[in-house]
Amino acid sequence: MRTLTPRLFLIACFTALACATLAAVAAGTWLIGSNLPDDIGTEARDIVIVYGGGIAFLLVAVIAVLWAYLDYAIAQPLAAVVRGIETVVQARSDYRIDIEEVHQLDGLPAAVNELIRQLGIARTGTNEAIEQATASLAQQKTQLETVLLDLHEGVIVCTMGHRILLYNNRAVQLLHIGGDIGLDRSLFRFLTPQPIVHALNRLTTRLAQGRYDSPLGGPTVTLVSSTTDGRHTLQGRMSLIIEADESAAGYVLSFEDNTEELAALALRDRLLREATEGLRAPVGNLRAASEILVADPNLAPAEQASFKKVLLQESQFLCTRLESLSAQYRDVITGHWPMSDIYSPNLLQHLADRLREQRGIPATLLGLPQWLHGDSYSLVELLDRLIVRIVQRYNTRCVDLEAMAGGRWIYLDIAWEGPVVPAAELDRWLTEPQEEVLGGLSLRDVVERHKTDVWSLADHPGRARLRLPLPTAMRAAGTALPAVPPRPEFYDFDLLRRPLDLGELAERPLKSLTYVVFDTETTGLDPVGGDEIVSLAAVRIVNGRMLTGETFERMVNPRRSIPKESIRFHGITAEMVKNKPPIQVVLPQFRSYAGEAVLVAHNAAFDVKFLKLHEAESGVAFDMAVLDTMLLSCFLHDYTPKHNLDVVAQRFGIPVHNRHTALGDTLVTAGCFLKMLDMLEAHGVHTLGQALAVSERIMQTKTRQASI
Repeated sequence: MRTLTPRLFLIACFTALACATLAAVAAGTWLIGSNLPDDIGTEARDIVIVYGGGIAFLLVAVIAVLWAYLDYAIAQPLAAVVRGIETVVQARSDYRIDIEEVHQLDGLPAAVNELIRQLGIARTGTNEAIEQATASLAQQKTQLETVLLDLHEGVIVCTMGHRILLYNNRAVQLLHIGGDIGLDRSLFRFLTPQPIVHALNRLTTRLAQGRYDSPLGGPTVTLVSSTTDGRHTLQGRMSLIIEADESAAGYVLSFEDNTEELAALALRDRLLREATEGLRAPVGNLRAASEILVADPNLAPAEQASFKKVLLQESQFLCTRLESLSAQYRDVITGHWPMSDIYSPNLLQHLADRLREQRGIPATLLGLPQWLHGDSYSLVELLDRLIVRIVQRYNTRCVDLEAMAGGRWIYLDIAWEGPVVPAAELDRWLTEPQEEVLGGLSLRDVVERHKTDVWSLADHPGRARLRLPLPTAMRAAGTALPAVPPRPEFYDFDLLRRPLDLGELAERPLKSLTYVVFDTETTGLDPVGGDEIVSLAAVRIVNGRMLTGETFERMVNPRRSIPKESIRFHGITAEMVKNKPPIQVVLPQFRSYAGEAVLVAHNAAFDVKFLKLHEAESGVAFDMAVLDTMLLSCFLHDYTPKHNLDVVAQRFGIPVHNRHTALGDTLVTAGCFLKMLDMLEAHGVHTLGQALAVSERIMQTKTRQASI
């Protein structure tokens, strides 16, 4: 038996109240009419009945208006709050409930959002830093501070008495101060005074002698100073602030941290000196001892033993010193590895191709694309060798590769069927040198150069992972296309109706099915009017995992012009598709890729319409079940009319990359669909048949609304 929702219960209560009111008024009218004297006349009796009926109508109208107001102001907002809480629990912890302002819930939505915020803080275990407002500065200082804010160099403005007037954030970072420098403090709290005073004296002398702007002097001097604790060496420039009367009012100090560069230079010098002068004595001793032994073979046994001891000791000393120098040399040459932003599908696909071609190890790519920061070459070498060790140690047949977002880190994961790698064994793998590819560096050196670590953890029962955290990309990838309006919504019973011959497939659990999520880019929005597909992409979902290594992506020659408005939308020009195959060639390839999987798309009727129009000439039929993430979003979040792909992705916290490309939109849609599977189960939708039924119900509702 179906349980009544609060809204249905409210409707039932008000319906019962209206019926009771009608019954009470009817009974009262009957009693009054029956007790009237017989001689009162028919007209008087009719008046009583009319007044009774009017009162009944008035009371029912009041009840109906009251119910409509309570439904609009309380029941519907409460439903929106409930669905929002379900979204937080099932899909996204930082989701915020947004309902119409006209409601009678008082502060409930705000209170629930505050609870959600506190829950998010508790889940992540992080506390947001609270920025404290600084004292108001004069307009000139504010403008100068804005200019200095994003400079790569540290900048400090001081009075002639070395009191700090202004500084930028970079200065705080370079001085390694935990907090603020503080205005009106002495500069010498942070920097050694002698180089500062010397540089200032040089500039004031130039100013006094009239050489400040002349070729013989100049407005700036360079200096090298250090922090007061001596841990950081700074190289910079100083220039004076000249008043209108040509007197010095203060100075500007700009600087960079050259500690590592100077230390590296010093280390190189020391290594060179030790490799020449430092090894001269032991090499000379070895030469002298060996020459004596060769020149006089008749030496007494005691003397021979003495010289042999010298050979042994000096050779051992040389081996030890050379190993130490070699290790230090590796530190120098790898101290500044070139790092760059990396798109995870490119990195992992290259690794998977290498494993398949050179090692015979199949690897499956999973998950959404991510942007990370590191050295692509050394990361591939590191992951390749770790996977080889895993396959050899646990005799596993294949591995999964996945990049996952985790706050400020991107986790590169290797997953396999088998036990967790013990920490001691993993450490042994990491310390093995890789002479042939990494210049003698060990895998541990690669990990340390990325300032991270690697560990093994349990996954599902019988499965394990190796996890390597890497920093997120330094800046956003690619150039965003201009904002464009979303596609119009399509509702078509013929395209998305439930197939008649689903059979046992209708009873299959949603998470046990194979899906092909797809998207198209087209010349326009009118498939019947002659618009054509210019790009088609898809990705497979198997057992609840997105197989990003098994994507389908094709450019299509539409054999017609591409309007400028469409190029603005997806960026595909006629030049890009002129040598590409037509849809009659691409569509059979896509049908073969899809197989018997369930198709999934956002606003699916739009994309399916383009496929259906070319079925006959392509010799294929797309007769499988189709799920529409837009309709599923309408079911799961029925309190809001906003269901375009950008909004749905934001609602579920899915990162959006390469928007308005067929593959980019496909991956976003697949990420949203995986989130929806959990929410559908929570709402009692467990099978494909149930999902198609709720989709059809939503589609019928929207079709009726569109016809009004």
